[in-house]
Amino acid sequence: MTVRSIRRPLIATGLVAAAATVAFTPSASASVPLRAAAQADNASVTAFVVGTTGKIEANGAAAIVPVTVTCSKAIDFDLEVKVAQAVGQTMRAGTTVRRVTCAEGTQQVRIAVVPVERPFAAGVAFGVLNAHPCDPYCTPMHDERKFNLAL
Repeated sequence: MTVRSIRRPLIATGLVAAAATVAFTPSASASVPLRAAAQADNASVTAFVVGTTGKIEANGAAAIVPVTVTCSKAIDFDLEVKVAQAVGQTMRAGTTVRRVTCAEGTQQVRIAVVPVERPFAAGVAFGVLNAHPCDPYCTPMHDERKFNLAL
């Protein structure tokens, strides 16, 4: 046996083991909603989270994504919302950046995301939120998790 003939099976075995580890590692989004939280004390935006059920509008031309935002004081900031959805062998995806006005306390905003190529469909989708509210701390925030899209 040569080194080359031994190396290929070892590499293949390592790749299969790595893929199995990733595939069977439990996702945090599967059991508990992730909550984006500002780490700095006295940050204006203290949390935001993707809601559990969005709504399809105009025969899939848009997905309305509910986002719960909590602020310690009034602030305006840009919120980026990405939605991806696998339907059969096709992907549907879209991104929206929207200016959000957050009053003190908790409120829910609805963000419309328009797909790039194919319409969204009823079923499971994945949402990603990103924001950089530039209060005195400019703390970046992030949330990601699966949610349902309903008609």
